[in-house]
Amino acid sequence: MESRYERLKAKMRENNMDAVVIISPANTLYFSETYIMTQTDIPDRLAITVLPANGEPAIIACIIEKNTVDSETWIKDRRYYIEFQESPIAFLVDVLKERGLMNSRIGIELGYLTASYYMELMGLAPNLNLVNCKRACELVRMIKEPREIKYLTDAANITRRAMEKGIQAVHPGCTEIEFANIVKTHMLNDGLMDIDFFVMGACEKSPLVHALPTDNIMRGGDQMRMDFGGVGEGHYLSDFARTIMLGELNDKYVDIYNKVCEVYVDIFDHIRAGVTASELFRVCADGMAKRNLPFSTPHIGHSLGLECHEFPMLSPVEDFALEENMVFNIEPVVVAENRQFHFEDLVLVKKDGFEILSNTQVNPGLLRIV
Repeated sequence: MESRYERLKAKMRENNMDAVVIISPANTLYFSETYIMTQTDIPDRLAITVLPANGEPAIIACIIEKNTVDSETWIKDRRYYIEFQESPIAFLVDVLKERGLMNSRIGIELGYLTASYYMELMGLAPNLNLVNCKRACELVRMIKEPREIKYLTDAANITRRAMEKGIQAVHPGCTEIEFANIVKTHMLNDGLMDIDFFVMGACEKSPLVHALPTDNIMRGGDQMRMDFGGVGEGHYLSDFARTIMLGELNDKYVDIYNKVCEVYVDIFDHIRAGVTASELFRVCADGMAKRNLPFSTPHIGHSLGLECHEFPMLSPVEDFALEENMVFNIEPVVVAENRQFHFEDLVLVKKDGFEILSNTQVNPGLLRIV
């Protein structure tokens, strides 16, 4: 398979870029193949990767990260600055000078570069023509490699199975936090490296988009919704959601649940290479309208990888056509009767259809805590 760097070079040529400068944690990991945790925890501690269209690449990181970078990255030119004493931007300018790029068109992650670092860079290199390289990087990352598909599949199934084990261990009258702690324990014990996020809302908390688990009681005769994910092998993420009935079934909630399931299955039936993101959104919107379900969400899914929301989003304004070996989370959401109904699964796009990666079937069935 063509290397990530070579695929990025093709995008540079298409966009007349002489080099790409990577700063974000996800793109650093993807293109430099080194995981620098402090890029997220301490964003001022820059790690910078310079990927020229011609010439040798270079990586710049804080001296504290030297052992990690030296042991992981494929890049041979590695430079380390002393934090608080030396400027990473000055190191970047040195690399650009050595590569003869001081008057060039440079793609850089403008959405990640802070204003103070941008001003410093322009002060040291005023003749640079900086353009945003965000889309170029997204177009490389959107087609998943076989190892990425495996990492995502494994993480998704560990996450699903942890929920299923948790359902068997609790009953109506338990608290959200009791349920959440059981699920989290299984996620970590069964192979995930970390919990990325964990949203849970039972009963009146169900409509809250990002409710955290609390001592709220999971009452029988009601329902709950959970949306959660972890960090798996290679730092690839999982993202999984389910609506669960609590105790005795409530007919009005079951009716809404079943209708949303019908729409869910219909969306999957339309997934294939060539269909656009907006077309899938319209399938969902039309299905909700046909069943008189309220529908106002801005998207019905997203790509997934090293970040939770990757390009492209399945929104009504995204006309990008799906391609083979893209991976998506499909997640229609309905809020009705003051309760939220939400399913989410991972799917691989194929030439003439799809493969569900996070479950054995598309229809999640009626889930209950009894």
